[in-house]
Amino acid sequence: MAQTDRVYKCDLAPPAPVIQGARSVLGTIDLDPYSTKDINRSVMAARFFDRNKETLENIIRKTWDTPNEGRVFVGAPTGAALTRRLINKTLAEYRQGRISHAVIWMAHNEAIIRAPWLWDFPMCIPFRRLRPQWWDDELETFRGISPSDWSAVAYLPPTDPNKFHTALSRFHNVFSPIGRVVFNEYSGEGDWDESYKIAFGKNYDYRG
Repeated sequence: MAQTDRVYKCDLAPPAPVIQGARSVLGTIDLDPYSTKDINRSVMAARFFDRNKETLENIIRKTWDTPNEGRVFVGAPTGAALTRRLINKTLAEYRQGRISHAVIWMAHNEAIIRAPWLWDFPMCIPFRRLRPQWWDDELETFRGISPSDWSAVAYLPPTDPNKFHTALSRFHNVFSPIGRVVFNEYSGEGDWDESYKIAFGKNYDYRG
């Protein structure tokens, strides 16, 4: 893809600073569950699920067999509904122990209110809009594109208490130059569940 007027949201890769930050936090990226061959030129995951070959339904339905140590980077480039489903699946795999820790980039800011559980984990709200990138196959390089939305980064840290605080500090140190890092001190208490039910008349659907 060589012309900017042919760049679609589904073709965009996460911003370079986010990918670099994720790699610094995770050490290396073992799995990117929603990517392409071109995007992986930047992410450099050991394994990725190719969204040009697999539907979102298939990716969500299957078990994520992560190689090595289960370090995952998720970069959903499109709308809030898709992002919600993808990050809900990420949470499910994390709870099942198939993900040791994960960095999640959400290109669409509405995803934050679509998935209130995100606030149970460390979040980085960038100081400015971060530029997604696309692979220019004529110039053979990534080029940035001005986003219409502000984005956010979430971190699912290791559950191992011997690794938790070190990993949390690393996330803060790496991403604080990019934006404000916040972490709810009452994380995990589920204090939003009842409020969500009152607002929407139903429990939050972690599968949808």
